[in-house]
Amino acid sequence: AHSCKLEIFDKNEVIFKAGDDGDKFYIVSYGEVAVTVDEKEIALLKSGSYFGEIALVVEDTPRTATCIAKKKTVLLSMSKKSFRSFFADRPEALADVELKIAGKKCQIRSIMYHPKGIEQFTSFLKKQYAEESIEFWHEVRAYRKWVMQMDPVIEKKVQERAKMLTDKYIREGSERQVNIGSDMAAEVIKEVDDGKAHAGTFVETEKEIITLLSRDKLGTFKMSEEFKGLMVEVGGYQVDTKTKLKGGRKRGGSRIDLHLEKSDVDEKEAPKDDDKSHKK
Repeated sequence: AHSCKLEIFDKNEVIFKAGDDGDKFYIVSYGEVAVTVDEKEIALLKSGSYFGEIALVVEDTPRTATCIAKKKTVLLSMSKKSFRSFFADRPEALADVELKIAGKKCQIRSIMYHPKGIEQFTSFLKKQYAEESIEFWHEVRAYRKWVMQMDPVIEKKVQERAKMLTDKYIREGSERQVNIGSDMAAEVIKEVDDGKAHAGTFVETEKEIITLLSRDKLGTFKMSEEFKGLMVEVGGYQVDTKTKLKGGRKRGGSRIDLHLEKSDVDEKEAPKDDDKSHKK
């Protein structure tokens, strides 16, 4: 609960404008929020509706619409930082949420940390004869966790496993050589050959592989049948007929869903007009 903040907006007060940097997600607790594009109202959000979710999972995403309180309105807000902190120890759960919300705008980490995502991405890479990168990422990540959990640390085993990974993936001409920078490869090889391998020996190579896969493979993966299957599996948001009829607009991988029924608003929970104690 402490991850959310209560914010109160007066009638006609702007919550955010189109083009603003997106850094919060909002849920309407009481009141009404008008969603406008080019000064035209395209949606009216009431109690139980939410908006701004794309900002939580897609980097550098400007707001696509302006949101204005139609009357005194109470919102629950969560910042991107709080959202990620909440999932800090649950990367798989975070990946599932990110894939549902972001859809085709998802980042590669959401795919890599999702069980079905990594399965489909691996299948895609195999068709392109490029699965050694994902295999390497799996193995060095497992190595890092294994060393960190070892108590006490058995140095001989650590060095043996590090050497095996280096011989298999990093040395020039190795069986499954991955495409990382020569300087980075040289640093890892030296550390391993000197018998100084540790839990963080392959951390930079993990990051490098993710960067390369994002740059070279992510775009084509998002156009593949495997990605379509992933979206079906995770249940990515869609705009249904009911939403379209009420004026809902698709936005990235999510939607603005309208709740126009009068019963959505509980007048008993309305704030008093002079209550500004929570307003930011």
